[in-house]
Amino acid sequence: MIRSVLSSIGSRLAVMFLTLGIVVMITQTLGDEGQGQAALIQLGILLIVSVTNFIGGGAVVYLAPRVASRALLMPAYLWSIGIAAIFYSFFHVFPWLPEGFEMHTAILGLLQALFTFHLQLMVGKEKVHRFNLIVAIQALVLAGSIFVWFFLLDQPSIEEYVRSLYASFIVTWLLSFAGTLSFMKRSAKSSFSQAFKEMWNFGKFAQLGNILQLLNYRLNFLILERMISVGATGLYSLSFYASEAIWNVGKSLSLVQGSRIVNSTDDHYNQKLTLVFLHISIVGTVGLIAIMLLIPDTTYQWIFGEEMAGLHTLLIYISPGILANACSVILAHYFSGVGKHSRNTIGSAAGLIALLITVFPLISEFAIEGAAIAASIGYIVQCLTMFFLFMKMEQLKVKDLFHFSETWKSFKQRSIKGA
Repeated sequence: MIRSVLSSIGSRLAVMFLTLGIVVMITQTLGDEGQGQAALIQLGILLIVSVTNFIGGGAVVYLAPRVASRALLMPAYLWSIGIAAIFYSFFHVFPWLPEGFEMHTAILGLLQALFTFHLQLMVGKEKVHRFNLIVAIQALVLAGSIFVWFFLLDQPSIEEYVRSLYASFIVTWLLSFAGTLSFMKRSAKSSFSQAFKEMWNFGKFAQLGNILQLLNYRLNFLILERMISVGATGLYSLSFYASEAIWNVGKSLSLVQGSRIVNSTDDHYNQKLTLVFLHISIVGTVGLIAIMLLIPDTTYQWIFGEEMAGLHTLLIYISPGILANACSVILAHYFSGVGKHSRNTIGSAAGLIALLITVFPLISEFAIEGAAIAASIGYIVQCLTMFFLFMKMEQLKVKDLFHFSETWKSFKQRSIKGA
């Protein structure tokens, strides 16, 4: 398990630095407006994936050890194609994407939905190293393609950014497909309708929560674009990407945690594993937040361009939410691993409600900074809700969360026994 954790952390660090390079290339050449356009296209892609994942998302991780992979393939693919087609029409009816990118966004959303299905299969089969390698390659291909178009060919534009997305998504789909071929050898006893029903039953609550979580993360992009400007979305998106970079600590741990829990039948071990990873996530996140806040705004302007002045202030306001979400990530993978997806949905719903109540008055009063404050409030409410549900489910008291040495000792004993 330690090897899997180190592999995940290494992969996430590689992705984090590559993503940083991507954002720097975009902001330095296209400015805050170009970054805002890129953020809106990414939001469109993620909306498609969030709906396709009702069938091809977290349910695949849960079902992978229990159902033949071949039976899951066709429902996931057909569902993804249908949803992408629906969203293509949706983008025309509600035109908030950069003009002319509706078809590209739909196709890119389909490609990401397809390779997400294969990557989820790998997690369900505990092929974490393979998963990490492909995710890192995706970021490498994207960064490399942007560098070629923007600098070697001297053609920086949002169109070339989209071409780079195509390159990275196609490569990732091919690699992920090849990486799961060995899982497809087992004959599929389930019919199409039976497999679809099982995927829907296990995925509906999980993905509803994921959609609510996506809105928690990125609804501010659209609100800022409507209330202020695309440039405001671009600046705010940098604070979000900084948050995502720090969340790599929790995500690295949760990837291994979820994979272990879904293949475990020991409830006590699952609880201790979650508490241990929660402690590590908090410590790692606090350290990275401190480093992030020690960097002055002038340095951020030097890295991302002068149009990004004020980023440091946004990071101060969103930092409490970053820490809260680092805890939520671990708790969410615990609930997913034990099949209690409704808990994640409740937590995400609570966070989204808090965001919606606060975001409009705060943006009206404090502009972009108000969006960061509202995001933190939403993340904190979600975290507190999930902690309450976790402690109630595991019959824990608040003091039990701070028994660090006892938790680690119990966890080690269970791990040695092969839990």
